Amino acid sequence: MAFRAKAGVWLVGPCLSLRGPRTLGTRAIVAPKAVLPFEAIPQCRTNTWMKMLQIWKDQGYENLHLDMHQNFQELGPIFRYDIGGTQRVSVMLPEDVERLQQVETLHPRRMCLDPWLAHRHHRGHKCGVFLLNGPEWRFNRLRLNPGVLSPRAVEKYLPMVDIVARDFTQILKKKVLRNAREALTLDVQSSIVHYTTEASNLALFGERLGLFGQNPSPAGLKLLHALEAMFKSTVQLMFTPRSLSRWTSTRTWEEHFEAWDCIFQHANNSIQKVYQELALDRPIYYSGIVAELLLQAELSPDAIKANAIELIAGSVDTTAFPVLMTLFELARNPQVQQALRQESLKAAPSITDNPQRAMVELPLLRAALKETLRLYPVGATLERILPSDMVLQNYHIPAGVLKNFLVETLNQEDVRMTFCFTMKATSFPALSFRVVS
Repeated sequence: MAFRAKAGVWLVGPCLSLRGPRTLGTRAIVAPKAVLPFEAIPQCRTNTWMKMLQIWKDQGYENLHLDMHQNFQELGPIFRYDIGGTQRVSVMLPEDVERLQQVETLHPRRMCLDPWLAHRHHRGHKCGVFLLNGPEWRFNRLRLNPGVLSPRAVEKYLPMVDIVARDFTQILKKKVLRNAREALTLDVQSSIVHYTTEASNLALFGERLGLFGQNPSPAGLKLLHALEAMFKSTVQLMFTPRSLSRWTSTRTWEEHFEAWDCIFQHANNSIQKVYQELALDRPIYYSGIVAELLLQAELSPDAIKANAIELIAGSVDTTAFPVLMTLFELARNPQVQQALRQESLKAAPSITDNPQRAMVELPLLRAALKETLRLYPVGATLERILPSDMVLQNYHIPAGVLKNFLVETLNQEDVRMTFCFTMKATSFPALSFRVVS
């Protein structure tokens, strides 16, 4: 199912009307509508504690996006609700989002994931940009941008991602060719997660995990399992107050902490290897994002580790599932797939010599990925805490690359999505890969 929220246009403000005679040369002045209090905002009728009990029973909130869609249909473009004792307001119209962006300061604030914060505080670890707010967030973000998000930084680590992508496609091709029909139908989701984890680790630490092949690295698999356990327990814990879940979800908290401890241990080991190489003056070429950040020394080692860990967590699922759903949509739209393949074949020589040319040489692929993200957004919501009071909808809101394969699928129906920290398919579509010349 492609989640598309639709709503009619709501006019903000009163309509002009002329009532009775008026003096020549004057204008009728319409009194502005009185701003309604926060309590007048339409509210979800769902019982807060019953919803929390249901989330606890179901071990997550997979239908979050569907509930949001239904609430917008029933209550209009703005509504309020309470989850875990926190009052929240949801808006959907572009003009309201624009107004919210206009009042943002240099230090935008958002709700942070309490389970992640609990682990950091209990273990005495620093937080990275994903969990920070205020001046410390801005300080970290400004020093990460040049090494992570800038076009020059992307040019440096893109060849690393390209190497892993080519290995991934070659392994898939070998599997297909081993089949007598030279076609292979499989659930490719786990393979894509292996690819995104491998690529992420190489770009961050300059080291391969060894997740490809028939005998994946035990250390790499341990990291994968820790990431899976962390995401699963996050959703089970994030919608329930810590004061309650510490009694009702003791085992889940233990699993959450154990998963994060494993991820931290992996990052510690990887950073120590980077340290040793830097101490020996061995790297004479680009060796990953973390090495660059350590050489720049604009962030403390603990801050670099904190941000690297959040980049590990934030780069696997958010990349894997858009790739999977892009393949699914291309399988359902073979004419688009064929056009994209022809584009890739034409651009292959240029991209092989210079992977950075992909953004310029493959406009259709770029458009296909953007369309996938529109149809299957990675996140269900974008949260902000208002820095000051404002009025919305007349309510007072207080501060608070396909080149070598033909992809087919028997499933032509839309895929139902669920919220599992990121948006995921409830059942992963089986895709058929055929080698084409």
